[in-house]
Amino acid sequence: MSNCKTDAKKGLRLEKVRMIGYDSAMADKGFKKKKHQKRTKNGLPVFHSDREFLREFEKAHHLSCAPLVTESKKTLKNRHGVEIIDLQNESAAVTHSRETDNFAQLLEDYLKTRPLSPLKKSDPVPVKKRLKRYPDVQVELDLHGFTAAIAQIRASSFLHSCKIQGLFTVRIIVGKGIHSDHGPILPDVVEDVVLQMKHRDIVLWYEWEHKKKSRSGALIVYLKQFDQYD
Repeated sequence: MSNCKTDAKKGLRLEKVRMIGYDSAMADKGFKKKKHQKRTKNGLPVFHSDREFLREFEKAHHLSCAPLVTESKKTLKNRHGVEIIDLQNESAAVTHSRETDNFAQLLEDYLKTRPLSPLKKSDPVPVKKRLKRYPDVQVELDLHGFTAAIAQIRASSFLHSCKIQGLFTVRIIVGKGIHSDHGPILPDVVEDVVLQMKHRDIVLWYEWEHKKKSRSGALIVYLKQFDQYD
């Protein structure tokens, strides 16, 4: 009885040795057990090397580039092998095609017969309404004591400069000519300059400060800064 137990133990030991040798041999040949890939808590795979990442990327790219197999439309055939045509679907397709063609033809005929009306130009904004947007006098020029020639040059240069600076409302002081032996001269000279500027679209409007030229010693000039709203 003791001999049988001894023989059984020896047999188990030999079997374990044989299994260990088999596992080591398989490992040497490259047969390894496939391990489950570790993943993060968000379900993303964890790669231990760039080679593993490249291998998985190539697998995914190969799957994404694989051609999709689409199911072809089945054709119905009778017992003689002749294809059966679905008259309902065919008639619906023909009707849709005819309706599309008819609509296109009707639209084309309508556009040909319809008279083309010219686009209406918007009416220009009245000057009085435009002047309501303008601010009070922003800057002024005093021409007291200057001769007519110098006053003309200074007034022209002043208006050009204000236009470039983006100003809207300016005042030009010319005086009433009370202390002049020849009467008021500058009012006429400066008014001519302003009129020239108005014809050149630099000045929108002007008016004498006290409504009348004889009672006023200055002009209020409104520069044209809204050409796009004309």
